[in-house]
Amino acid sequence: MPAAEKHIGIIYSISSSSAIAFMDDSVVSMERTLGGKVYRIGQIGTFVAIPVGTTNIIGMIARVQLSRLTQSMGSTQTEMADIIKAKKEMEIQLVGSVVNGKFEKGIASFPPIGSDVFMTDDGDITSLFSTFAQYGFAIGDISGYLGERQYIDPNKFFGKHIALLGSTGSGKSTAVASILQKVQMFSNTHVIVLDIHNEYRAAFRDFGNIINITDLELPHWFMNFEEMREAFVDESESSAQSQEMILKDLVLNSKKIKNPALQEFITIDAPVYFDLNEVRAKFQFYDTERITGYGGGQSREGPFFGQFTRFLVRLDSRMTDKRYEFMFKPKKFKDSVAIKEVISKIFGLENKKQITVLDLSGVPFDIVNIIVSLLARMIFDFNFWNKSKSDFPVLLVFEEAHNYLPQVPSAHNRAARRTVERIAKEGRKYGVGCMIVSQRPSELSETILSQCNNFVTLRLTNPPIKTMFVSSSPIPSAGCSTFYRRFGPEKRSSSAIQRRCRFASCLIIPRRPPTARILNSTTSGSLPIKKPSSPTLLTDGGDKIDRKSN
Repeated sequence: MPAAEKHIGIIYSISSSSAIAFMDDSVVSMERTLGGKVYRIGQIGTFVAIPVGTTNIIGMIARVQLSRLTQSMGSTQTEMADIIKAKKEMEIQLVGSVVNGKFEKGIASFPPIGSDVFMTDDGDITSLFSTFAQYGFAIGDISGYLGERQYIDPNKFFGKHIALLGSTGSGKSTAVASILQKVQMFSNTHVIVLDIHNEYRAAFRDFGNIINITDLELPHWFMNFEEMREAFVDESESSAQSQEMILKDLVLNSKKIKNPALQEFITIDAPVYFDLNEVRAKFQFYDTERITGYGGGQSREGPFFGQFTRFLVRLDSRMTDKRYEFMFKPKKFKDSVAIKEVISKIFGLENKKQITVLDLSGVPFDIVNIIVSLLARMIFDFNFWNKSKSDFPVLLVFEEAHNYLPQVPSAHNRAARRTVERIAKEGRKYGVGCMIVSQRPSELSETILSQCNNFVTLRLTNPPIKTMFVSSSPIPSAGCSTFYRRFGPEKRSSSAIQRRCRFASCLIIPRRPPTARILNSTTSGSLPIKKPSSPTLLTDGGDKIDRKSN
């Protein structure tokens, strides 16, 4: 990479994250011609190389200025001429190392004072960003380097939790579709998208498994007790504890009566059939119960008389509302073995589809949290008990996650938040990863966001959100964070990720990998990598995502 004609400076100051170098006196016009092409020197965001032994340290120019020794000079013609000839210095953020011809995040060996600084040309950039080209998984073009594709290792990207953040209108849905469409080139992958607003049907209609959740049916006995409590119990009522206690006893008894062969194994959270009408009838009895006095005397109210009236109103509203029929009046699934068929449909095992889009747009908003919790828990529990979990990696995509995974939990979203937090903390051990998509990262659960190892960031306009992102993301240095905050208008392009590819090294931001891996090129659960035989599928920038070839 280094060559004499590429030499542009010498380092005179070094820190743990950056270096400051004097530019060569020969750099006057801030331009240099190499191989017949004119390159601009000192452009903010361009890369430089600093040789240290057999390793090249890669840096990004973050600031260029006149030497501090000449900044106080006057403005006369003579003094201006001296300024033009004066020393120029550049601040370089250290972003990685090239070791044995491959780019690696982190600094292998820090350059000493007096180290040479070299500019990079097109060939250097191609070599630098083609480290993972053998996987054939590109996320877009690198802005500023025409025709250069940014490749990533899909095993490392999907093998860790992902956060995709951006303000409304920045292209989050397009970015998600663009990334996931490329998964089609890999076998043995399973992606489940929880589509809150029915945005992804067009993007995956040709090769995805599109399921309307109201057509699928999720019978009420799939819920665990925490989800039932959110659905039926109002914790602000004085009788809430009595409601919970009786609900737990009645549901457990009904499950054991309806499934006698499984009685010794059944718990309150077991996904086996129970009769909700019988449970309701028992509640009605307790709510109106009167106890006859001794010897036929005057009757008195039972211990729970009048305590379940509001509970019964809520339960009746769920059971009689047509919008809830897919849960409380299922037509296809009426026994305990239903969960097997539901799981098979969700994973697309019947039609061999790798991506499943679960359309939740028809679900009443007041139970979206419960449905999200139920679906995520079912998928996680399936792989938890799956003996072949290492060969069955799953990615769960949570669209508009801030709506049901809030920073401050309430009585109506605790189940979803707790379920996804468990997946974020333990999912990778069982082959379950998650992609968190949100326009309000400051409102997301810190536990979930802190477990994300890869960040894809689009436009963030709210200063507090920017500050939150910078503080939580593993960007190599404070200078890169400053550069991110100063970033200019978004780059419009047909490829969603190109909206921020100008700063590719801070677009896809990998954290230090945890010891546990669910997708690894050295394990049996890895994504089988192969070169795509057809052009990569990208998406347009419209409101409705559609399929378009590159």
